Amino acid sequence: MKKIICLMLGLSYGLFHSQTQDLATIAQGKYMGLQSISDNEKNLFGYMALYNLGKTENDKKKNTLEYFLFDKNLNTLSTGNFESDETAVEYYPYLNSKKQLIITPSFKIYDYAFDPSFYVPSDFIIDLHDYQIKKKNKLEYDGTNLTPISSSKTNRELKNDNKDLKKEKGYKLYSEIVELDNGQTVISEFKDAKSGFKDIMVSLFSKDHQKLWEYRFFDKDHKNNSVNFKIANYDDDVLIAKIFKYQDGDPEYYFMVFDMKTGKPLNTLPFPYETHLYITLNSVDGIVNSKYNTDKTLTSLLKYSGSASNIEGFVKLTYDKTQNQLSFNEINLQDLYKDHKDIEELKDPFDSKDLDIKSVNFLQNNDVIAIFQKINKKNNEVSDLVVMDYDPDMNLRNIKTFPSQKNSTYLFSQYLNDKKDLAFFYANTQKKNREKKWNLYLNTFIKGQFRQEILPMSSENNFVIPYNAKEGYILLQELNEKEKYNKIRLERLNY
Repeated sequence: MKKIICLMLGLSYGLFHSQTQDLATIAQGKYMGLQSISDNEKNLFGYMALYNLGKTENDKKKNTLEYFLFDKNLNTLSTGNFESDETAVEYYPYLNSKKQLIITPSFKIYDYAFDPSFYVPSDFIIDLHDYQIKKKNKLEYDGTNLTPISSSKTNRELKNDNKDLKKEKGYKLYSEIVELDNGQTVISEFKDAKSGFKDIMVSLFSKDHQKLWEYRFFDKDHKNNSVNFKIANYDDDVLIAKIFKYQDGDPEYYFMVFDMKTGKPLNTLPFPYETHLYITLNSVDGIVNSKYNTDKTLTSLLKYSGSASNIEGFVKLTYDKTQNQLSFNEINLQDLYKDHKDIEELKDPFDSKDLDIKSVNFLQNNDVIAIFQKINKKNNEVSDLVVMDYDPDMNLRNIKTFPSQKNSTYLFSQYLNDKKDLAFFYANTQKKNREKKWNLYLNTFIKGQFRQEILPMSSENNFVIPYNAKEGYILLQELNEKEKYNKIRLERLNY
């Protein structure tokens, strides 16, 4: 590996300089942030900058937002406006399987659960052929029909609908609607009647919202029957779900494979922990690194934890379509600590309950690189990064610690060499002589070997933020709101 040339921001820089953009001058509105855009396999498409132009004329609760799209080389692709929903907190872009750009909102979970006036804010779709933007319709389900509607109903309206339904038919309807990337829709539902829960089932609807099949979990109703259904993975042929089924006082916890064309169950696999299982890793790198699918094999990474039993870890769930074989390999952090006390990185006083999962990545050969950070959960302080290299069967092959100061910041990871290798970044901050100084740590896993380079960075007046970039580069944003300075630029890294 060639040595990386150091970068001194605000002073001078010696990395190969590339395209730049000044985000302070391209728009009139208030700058809201820059986001990278990737697909569900962590392939970088480009970036979106967002600006707030102020309240709309027709509805003072809503704002007009202006967006700018850049490709991975920082060339401007498109710009436009859309009207935000008042229940949205932030907007995030990503590419779906149709290679459409989706701008999706986040919202406050408390409002979603308790605010009667809350409604789920809408996504926006940008067609990358002509860059036209449109608001995405919501879907409404009444127990029989799935209907596109222009905006979501509020919690109060949904509650009133259920009151009317109970008066008319004697039950309340509860359903979860999940729109798949292929245009189909999965609905899990049950009816809450006086006698208890009934008609507990999952259904698949076509692109034109026609029911294709349904699967009922119980032959007869019982007041204690219930099912928790979450999608773990899918493609055009199969749907894999995590299921917690409670029947007549007997709990079952398992994964289940459905035929996407018929709804017929193809396989089931019990899971040993009756604890909460997260369907995505919810890591710093986001949910886009939680699946790796081929024509023959579907692979998912699922995080699990349980406060009662103090269990924490993740599973690699694999389904072989040719053999109709469903299997998983588990990494239990408690067991990892017990089984590898000889490893320096896991010796006392550090203990595995203080490992925080930051990122888990599939490499092309099906190896898995898991990145953790030591965390003291009593005071929430973080320190060293611990990186583990697993073979395809999730056997620990190598472990490496990257020492860092307290409260260092893990940033992101990115694939190298067509996903054969990996790079990941974190930052340490120092304060000396009133000047904020920090080091950017570039860490690589290339041909089975870990390496680290340090990029000393400083800026006397400006704040600097690193972003994921195309392979071999890093995107650096240097901004100073007082001086209306906001430059982004690509800098080449010499791996």
